[in-house]
Amino acid sequence: MNGKQAVITVIGSYAVGMTIECADFPRAGETVKGRNFRLLHGGKGSNQAIGVARLGGKAIFGGCVGKDAFGDDALAMHDREGIDRRFVKRTDKDSTGVGLIYVADSGDNEIVIGLAANEHILPEDVDAMRGAIAGSDLVLLQLEANLEAVKRAIEVAHDEGVPVILNPAPFSKLPDGHLRKVSYLTPNETEAAAMLGLSSVPDGKELAHSLHRAYGAAAVVTLGEKGAYLKSKDLDEPSPGVAVAAIDTTGAGDTFSSALAVALGEGLGLREAARFANRAAALSVTVKGVVESIPHRKQISD
Repeated sequence: MNGKQAVITVIGSYAVGMTIECADFPRAGETVKGRNFRLLHGGKGSNQAIGVARLGGKAIFGGCVGKDAFGDDALAMHDREGIDRRFVKRTDKDSTGVGLIYVADSGDNEIVIGLAANEHILPEDVDAMRGAIAGSDLVLLQLEANLEAVKRAIEVAHDEGVPVILNPAPFSKLPDGHLRKVSYLTPNETEAAAMLGLSSVPDGKELAHSLHRAYGAAAVVTLGEKGAYLKSKDLDEPSPGVAVAAIDTTGAGDTFSSALAVALGEGLGLREAARFANRAAALSVTVKGVVESIPHRKQISD
């Protein structure tokens, strides 16, 4: 790319990922045998901050963990990854967040998360980050934390003239007024349909068009192995995926969003940024785990 280091502020969740593999997902009331249990770092916000740092950006992370051993481990990991985590607060009102992850032999995953401490990220915590936000190239957000803080982050970034990438996952409804202040939306097909209040899921092109028309943001609808569909005022085209043998899709969406943020922050246009993000996401699904699968910049040719 152009040699400029992107400064990305990420506000969101940290959770311990408890992962177990199984042949097929259990049905309701069913117990199935699992294997290869692992206790791993996770949480969409933290994952994306790690992605930003590994892919060459300066990552500033705002979040909340508990005053427990899991919280200690989180902060130590952020230090190892080179993340600016001075805005990660600790609470004694709740435990550190936890995610329970099932990975089937097909490579698909199912996740249940207990937000816990992530609910204690407050609007006033975002206000304390105003200087960092103002000095950033972009702000990257998800919906896996206190939504009042997410809304405040959108407001602050908008006030400071800093573009926002919103990865609306796990899906929750935000006010239309806030969504219209977002510069880039990166939902998958299911999330895009939910944002639009649809009972069925149209194709990526239709979803991207509808999102752009509704909110004015550049819509980047991710399509798994097929890549993404891009719709902005200047673009209306697919961004093809990269063919790989998928082992574990956990965290691919987080890798895509962080790579997109870094590329845009370095000054690339949306078409080129999406290509970079697709390459990063494709690499991530070839490795088991969440943090373990997030690639480093040297693994991706520009």
